[in-house]
Amino acid sequence: MNSKFTELVVTCILIMLVLLFIGSMMWAFGMEGECSKELDKVTIRMNWKFTGPHAPFFLEKELEIYRAEGIDLQIMEGSGSGTTALLVGNKTDTFGLADASSLIPLMAKDLPIRCVGMVTPASALAIVVREDSGISSIKELVGKKVAAVAGGAPSSLWPALAIANNIDPDSVELVYVDAAAKIPVLLENKVAGLFGAADDQPHIMKARGVPAKSFRFADNGVNLLNLGIFVHEDLIKENPDLIKRFLRATRAIIAAYYEDPEKAVAALVMEKPELTVEVALKQAAGFYSRVESPNCPDTDLLFNCPDDWQMTIDILKNYKGMEENISQERCYTNEFLD
Repeated sequence: MNSKFTELVVTCILIMLVLLFIGSMMWAFGMEGECSKELDKVTIRMNWKFTGPHAPFFLEKELEIYRAEGIDLQIMEGSGSGTTALLVGNKTDTFGLADASSLIPLMAKDLPIRCVGMVTPASALAIVVREDSGISSIKELVGKKVAAVAGGAPSSLWPALAIANNIDPDSVELVYVDAAAKIPVLLENKVAGLFGAADDQPHIMKARGVPAKSFRFADNGVNLLNLGIFVHEDLIKENPDLIKRFLRATRAIIAAYYEDPEKAVAALVMEKPELTVEVALKQAAGFYSRVESPNCPDTDLLFNCPDDWQMTIDILKNYKGMEENISQERCYTNEFLD
């Protein structure tokens, strides 16, 4: 072989190797640059142990909707809305899903949190009766007994519900039992109904062979706001973009739930195997049927309706013994909703 030709081939190979090396280094640095864009590590604390209403959040593992918004989301179980509020209030958690009616008194006592998105503005509180009872309205409970838990939210609001429906509150006898006994006494026809939640006891009773129906407080003139997304006041000031991205992703992941509830519940049960798919599906369906505001029916998902907040504040003051004054504007903001 001609020595000059050999030299040329060797030179070309060396040049090619150099170019490949340079290219690979550029690619490596480029990838490193991409990887170095750290995601915002965020927690959301649920209001309670994982159940059907929490199912959409577990789609994140497959769909990476929050990740696409630059958020590394960790979903945490809760132990009550009050505890969730305190964990957001002391900055242990970034976001909290909690019952707004329970948190208003805490905000009135200067807990520095605020609602940035209302998930279920319509309350699930309800009076549950057996389908075979023949009862077709709240008024037909007059002269009958209803099971209640002392200090429970539904029974404490019975005077408001009764007055809204032109009923003498004393015309219905409240039978106080332990929480675990409410369903058994109704199954045994010892009472005509129980105070509970529209998306809870009816499903349990049906699973036990006794179909039930519910009369929602929200449909009968008395509504308390339910679960909303709360953040610390400092986050509003210091990282408003994170809140916007989080809420945008939350709307998207709830939309994904509506497209395939079974997939969302399957992801939930994968995380919490002691749950049953059938019950979790019904819980989620009941919960996400309440995303429309009773007072602002044509608004978008997560919108905080001023009239909903004012009604809840008024009920808390008039029927729940809240002594502190608080304006609705102190409780929420819609500024981060696109």
